[in-house]
Amino acid sequence: MLKVFLVDDEQKALETLSKALLTFFTNIEILGTATNVDDAYEQITLLKPELVFLDIEMGNESGFQLLEKFNAVNFHVVFVTAHEEFALKAIKFSALDYIIKPASISELKELFKKVEEKPVEKSDHLKVQQLFGNFLSPNKNEHKITLPIPSGYEFIKVEQILYLRASGSYTDFFLKDNEKFTATKNLKHFEGILDGYGFFRIHNSTLINTKYIKQIQKSAGGYVVMENGDELSISKSRKDEFMKALSLS
Repeated sequence: MLKVFLVDDEQKALETLSKALLTFFTNIEILGTATNVDDAYEQITLLKPELVFLDIEMGNESGFQLLEKFNAVNFHVVFVTAHEEFALKAIKFSALDYIIKPASISELKELFKKVEEKPVEKSDHLKVQQLFGNFLSPNKNEHKITLPIPSGYEFIKVEQILYLRASGSYTDFFLKDNEKFTATKNLKHFEGILDGYGFFRIHNSTLINTKYIKQIQKSAGGYVVMENGDELSISKSRKDEFMKALSLS
């Protein structure tokens, strides 16, 4: 039986989610609900749930303020929001779970399957810490991205990424220090997360950090040479947009 706690400043939202959980899932127990940060912290500390559904915006408070109160986040966190927003980008950056209101039953089923298969680990707390680090630092070079890899998670600075390459439904990350990691998400997922960090998709299978372009060659259809010497093809359909983005056209 999975022990669950719900936090949302809207009573109707709590009732809607509670009803959906109790109607469609028999293996969960809702320990309680809270509509503000202080009550939520007190009850979560006392009841020790395994999974917390946490609203991002709660009037003048936020779900992040609640997490900051814990020395260690030893429960699964699922952020809940009514729409796509800046906060969600930071959540995706840290590979944390979230749902958009109203949550579909299929989303909830997938979420519960994930939680049941993977117990809370030290990496869960590290992901929350990283979330705060990215929020608090205005210097994007200090921002870290959480890569879900087959053996767990890898935490790397965005500034260390040379380029990304699609590998089926996975993505290979090539770093400045010649390290390579394979993340268990597709390239499109990371393209959205890294928007605004100086990355450009020069090919259907390749996303590069424009900061580390060494050369652009127009021969052989066009390709870029990265600072580590790797040569990466530019697709014809993206060439004009790429040159325009670099103010070279």
